[in-house]
Amino acid sequence: MLHLLFHKESSMARSICTIEGCEKPVNGHGYCDKHYQRWAKHGSPFGGERNHAPDDVRFWRYVDKGADDACWEWTARKQVGGYGRFQIGGKGGPHKLAHRLSFEYANGRPPTPGLVVMHSCDNPGCVNPNHLSEGTYRENTEDMVRKGRNSFHVAYGESSGVAKLTDERVREIRAAEGVTNASLGRKFGVSPSTIKAVRKGTTWTHVS
Repeated sequence: MLHLLFHKESSMARSICTIEGCEKPVNGHGYCDKHYQRWAKHGSPFGGERNHAPDDVRFWRYVDKGADDACWEWTARKQVGGYGRFQIGGKGGPHKLAHRLSFEYANGRPPTPGLVVMHSCDNPGCVNPNHLSEGTYRENTEDMVRKGRNSFHVAYGESSGVAKLTDERVREIRAAEGVTNASLGRKFGVSPSTIKAVRKGTTWTHVS
């Protein structure tokens, strides 16, 4: 009986979170649910530090780097077409295209206004700066046709042919402060919800 009691007490002791001062039941890896989730997300049961890292530090955590001449695959969220997306400033911040941010971080400046960032590797999910270069929409389209990718191309932004906005208008909208979505919508002939999406960065993500 004493042996069984001792075994039961030992099992209970082992089922308590290993973090000092935490007496919650273990979920996995010796941690309670809260500390386990932190460990799974941040690599540490205490967590927190990674969420407050600068954007350029957080960015490269989502990149599967290979050799200098190989594709570096974006491992986080991707949009239609396979292009990576990264949220600036963490939760609640605007999204930007990952390959354009890679170009910016590698060159110390954002892409030139009005130009696109092209992939020499034809892999939308690649963010290797060695595979990225600036070009006009026309150059990008000609490169696409030359490589036989035109049948799979999805136009976006002002190149779609149906957009009421342009890259410059999008920049003007995002720079406007103290102006309501409704007012901007009337000015540019679009709905307030369209203006809201542009300002939030959920649409026209290629414009920085």
